[in-house]
Amino acid sequence: MLQMNKILSLIAIISFLALSLSSLALAQPGTMAKKADFVVNKGGESRIVTVWLNNEVIGFSPQGTEQIALWRLWQTEHTSFYQAYPEKQYCIEFDRLTSQEMETTLDELKQLLNGHEFVERVTINGKQFELSSLESGQVVKQTMAEWSDYKTFDYADIGDNEADPVLGQLIQQGFVEVL
Repeated sequence: MLQMNKILSLIAIISFLALSLSSLALAQPGTMAKKADFVVNKGGESRIVTVWLNNEVIGFSPQGTEQIALWRLWQTEHTSFYQAYPEKQYCIEFDRLTSQEMETTLDELKQLLNGHEFVERVTINGKQFELSSLESGQVVKQTMAEWSDYKTFDYADIGDNEADPVLGQLIQQGFVEVL
């Protein structure tokens, strides 16, 4: 009987520890990854913009484009601005000056948030944003994590890499500039 009580106590302790650890893992801010679609109305015209968010990266992509404008370390004073091309698995990192020029767009993206949650409706600079869909979880987290593995070029060094045929195609596609 004493042996059975020890086993039950051990099972209870292990269960408690497992639940505690899983709660901690769920509560970690690093596990947050969200993807939201917003309908943007301005001057009677509508378009859809997808916004990506985790603790390290915030970005957006207008519907119909293959590029994602994204900022790493978006919650700090030292943000880094990138253009990601998921179909080609390439990124272009922009210099500090371009990053500063994109601050207005980054500020608009931040206004779509209430903490780490997306707002349902907001008007920013004459544009009305309305949340139309929201995803979170492992698929979104994995997609965003893959961006870190893309072949990355510094925008200033693109001329030195003319031999890369994919890079030439990406430059011709242009860049996402405004939200």
